[in-house]
Order: sequence, then structure tokens, then C-alpha cells
Amino acid sequence: MYSSKLTSITNNFQRVAKLSLLIGGLLLTTYSWSAPNSVSSKTYKELTSIQEMISANQTDQAFTALKTLHSEVEKDSLDEALVLQMLGYTEMGRNNYQQAIDHLKRSLALNRLPENVKYNVGYMVAQLYAAQEKYDEALVFAEEWFKTLEAPTPDQAIFMANIFAQTGKYKQAIPYAKQAIESGKEPRESWYQLLIACNFELKDYPQAAEALKGALIKWPAKADYWEQLASVYVLMDNEIKGLATLQLAWKAGVLEKENSIRSMVQLAVTHGIPEHGARLLDSALQKDALPRDKTYIDLLANAWLAARENTPAITAFEELAQLTKEGDPYLRIANIYIEKAEWKKAEAALRKALDMKLEEPGKAWLILGIAMTEQTRFDQGMDAFKKARAFAYTEKQASSWLKYAEDLRRQHNWITRNQS
Repeated sequence: MYSSKLTSITNNFQRVAKLSLLIGGLLLTTYSWSAPNSVSSKTYKELTSIQEMISANQTDQAFTALKTLHSEVEKDSLDEALVLQMLGYTEMGRNNYQQAIDHLKRSLALNRLPENVKYNVGYMVAQLYAAQEKYDEALVFAEEWFKTLEAPTPDQAIFMANIFAQTGKYKQAIPYAKQAIESGKEPRESWYQLLIACNFELKDYPQAAEALKGALIKWPAKADYWEQLASVYVLMDNEIKGLATLQLAWKAGVLEKENSIRSMVQLAVTHGIPEHGARLLDSALQKDALPRDKTYIDLLANAWLAARENTPAITAFEELAQLTKEGDPYLRIANIYIEKAEWKKAEAALRKALDMKLEEPGKAWLILGIAMTEQTRFDQGMDAFKKARAFAYTEKQASSWLKYAEDLRRQHNWITRNQS
């Protein structure tokens, strides 16, 4: 019923790459030249020069210089780790994500980078895998990286939620999505959408309802959330709440989708308040929120009929007959009059029905025969029964009524003669 809308993981890797390169350059200045793992003076100068190339958008020249520098630095050293790290960031800037991953993983494998840098590089690797939709690999790096964060930001938490969701681990994704929403000053709509989608995937409809209500507090004008919340209540077998939700949206002027308005009316009709449903539908038709076509006029007529509001029901059936150019709506009108024993009006409706296309004309002739018989117009009634008898589906009933009408006529004639 519901297709989940999992938030896509999109990042501007070129911007991230440039920022990471700048951070990498600043980190160079923090290393002590006397420390065992310090970067060499030559490598430091070369990397600083390469950063200037990158700042001038000379990415290809920077890449060539880095490749040359990598061939010159001491193997398994901090120098090599930093060069590989910058090679990875440079490849990110060139949109060569797989090559960037290879360089960054090699940098990590040397185990020379400071811890805070190491885990930021791991985060970059996770993002790069995610960009290529390699979510299982992304998750391996992201989980280790997230454990090192003392105070994760909402963006970092939602990144984890996205990765878990993309690997089908919706239950594990939910706590991260909630963490992002609860800790963010201005939670993004996509975060709520991810939380809602995960709960739908797990068929945890009560929690999906809670997430939808949270989204509605932030974005009350979004019709989709009202409609989804109503659908959740229906899935939870609480159709009254579903109806109430749609009604609130309708009163707020938010409900616009044709199928949602139709659902609102149908829920009202099927839950014992058809008059309310009919009035809602009539209002929607008056506002042009729904097309005044066969489907909705038929629904309107039947809603009024279910509410035992015969006058507006008859009006709607008459409109339906004009729309469809068919006689069946007049047959429905005739039945309304027959229930009230208004035989003359029933006759008029039946004759209109018979002048138009009918799905089962035999039924119209049968009912017309009854209406004429009840008016003691036996000859016309018997003629109608004979016509109804020509149809297989009314033959048996028509024959019985014909015999009954003949008996009534004889009885009526005998009484009339004796009275005179």
C-alpha cells in the first residue's frame, strides 16, 4: 500500500574534498618536528605547495605532483600516510571515487595518522562507498567511526541512519534517526521521512503514526502527511481516527488529492455517518475539489440514500441519469418512491427509465407492472408484466405477478359491479 521514501544519501564530495584538503594542511602545522612520527620538512613544503595548486583549481597538476611525491617519501611513514590521504581527497575532487577510496584506505592501513584524523578519513571512505551505493562497505567504516564521536552531530547521526536503512537494517536505523531529530535545532524534513519510512518497512504502524504526527507539527500544510497518517490508522483498524484525520485536513484546506477526499467520504458512509459523508462530498463538488462526473455523483446519490435523505438523493440520481444518458438512476428513484408507496411518482420515474438505456429492462417493466397494479390500472400493469416475462431473469416473477394481477382485476371488477 505504501511505498517507502527512504532518504537518498547525497553529498557534495568536491566541496568536502577541498575542505578536507585545507584541514589536512592545517594538521601539518600541528606535528612537532622532533617527534618520532613527525612529517619531514621536505614533505611539508611539497604538500603546502600542492595545496596552493588546489586552491588555484589546478587539480590535475596537484595530482601529478602528489604522485611524484609519493614515489619519493619514506615507505610506511607519516609522510606517506599524509600523501596518500591528500591523494584520496584530490581524487574526490576529480570525482574518481573508487580511486579516492583506494588511496584513503592505504593511508589508514599504515596506522600512522593521529586518531582524530584517522576516523575522519574513515568517515570519508564511508561517504564515498555510499555515493557508489556500496552500503555494506560504507557501514563497516561508518560504525567504527561513529563509536569514536564524543558528541555526534545530527548530520552524523542521520548519516548512520541512512546507511543502516540502505542496507535493510531498519530497526538499527531508527535510533539514529530519532537522535538526529531530537538533537537538531531545526530537524530536516528528510530526517522525518526516513524515520517514517523505516517504521513502515517494519510495519510498526503505531511508531509510524507518532513520526507522522511529529512531521505534521513541523509541516502542517503537507497533505501527504495527513493522508499517510489516516492510512496508518486504517491499517491499525482504527478507521474512525483515520476519518477524523482526513476531516481535520479537509477543514484546514490541506486535503487536495482526489482519492483522499473520496476515502474520507467512503469512511464516513461506511461508519454510520453517511449524511456527514454526503455533505463533505457535496462541499468538495461545490468547491471543484472533485470532478462532477459519474463516479462522484453516483457516490453522492448513494450517500444521501444511505442517510435516508430522499430529496437530495433523488436530485443526485436525476443528475446522474443526465450525465450517463442511462435509465438505471431513474430505476433507483422509482424504488425510493415505491418504499413510500408513492406509486404515481414511481410510475413517472419508471417510464423515464424505460425511455433510456437500461442494464436490465426486465426489472423496470416488472416494477412498472407492480406500480400500475397498485393504482388499480390492471390492464396496463398486466401489459408491463407480459413485457417483463420476455426476459429470463424476470420471467418467473413476472408470471407470478401477472396471475396475481389477473386475480386482483377479477376481484376489483366483481366489487365494482356489486357496488353499482
